[in-house]
Amino acid sequence: MKSLLAFLLLPASMFAVELSPKTLAEFRAYMEVADRSVQNRPHTKNSHLPVTATSGPQIMPYDTKGPRGLTAGLVHDWVGAIFVPNAKAADAVAVLQDVNRYKEIYSPDVIDSRVVKRDGDHIFAFMRVLKKKVITVVLDTEYDVEYRNKGNGRYEVWSRSTRIAEVEHAGHEQEHSKPPDTGYGFLWRLNSYWLIEERDGGVYMECRAISLTRDIPLGVAWAVKPMVTSLPRESLLVTLEGTRAAVEARVKKDL
Repeated sequence: MKSLLAFLLLPASMFAVELSPKTLAEFRAYMEVADRSVQNRPHTKNSHLPVTATSGPQIMPYDTKGPRGLTAGLVHDWVGAIFVPNAKAADAVAVLQDVNRYKEIYSPDVIDSRVVKRDGDHIFAFMRVLKKKVITVVLDTEYDVEYRNKGNGRYEVWSRSTRIAEVEHAGHEQEHSKPPDTGYGFLWRLNSYWLIEERDGGVYMECRAISLTRDIPLGVAWAVKPMVTSLPRESLLVTLEGTRAAVEARVKKDL
């Protein structure tokens, strides 16, 4: 309570940041390397984290050195995996494409969701997400998601954020969105890759989530650091757990 009160008494200007072109260029260079690593990665039995039907989601940093520092920014790169017995790749894909139900599947992180447009293998999706640590931040986010059928029960899903904007006074008459790339800077970009493979009597699902946030300013790290450093992992865990539960429910319904 004392830390929250201290935060509220600080001027908002101490926390306000804006994504710079240099930071964005550095992030895009990082994503180019990540894209190539996914394109060149074979689908083999050893390509997944060691998950089983009873192990629960497995999560680890993609780079064990932790967040990568950019100019006034940080890249958070996490990978996690789940296994759902008796499921098919089509079950996993169906759950991921059911964007209108994300607010149910990934509650309470996702508080609204819908398909904006579908164009072949591309789905353009909207999600309003809630991030809460020392403070609460509501974000309106939009994504371009491409589904790639690799054959033989294998899929890749490439997701790119196209717009992320902080929402002030969410749910009230004075609600309004800040311009993208402004505000607290707790999430500027969120890109992910799903690797889906049907084998061993079920389906393996691996998700690599790469996000771009502000750096951690001196003097107010106690307020900013929890949001910046812990939420990427926690968000991925919520995504994996919600996806597994939804795929399991779909399998049971079909039995």
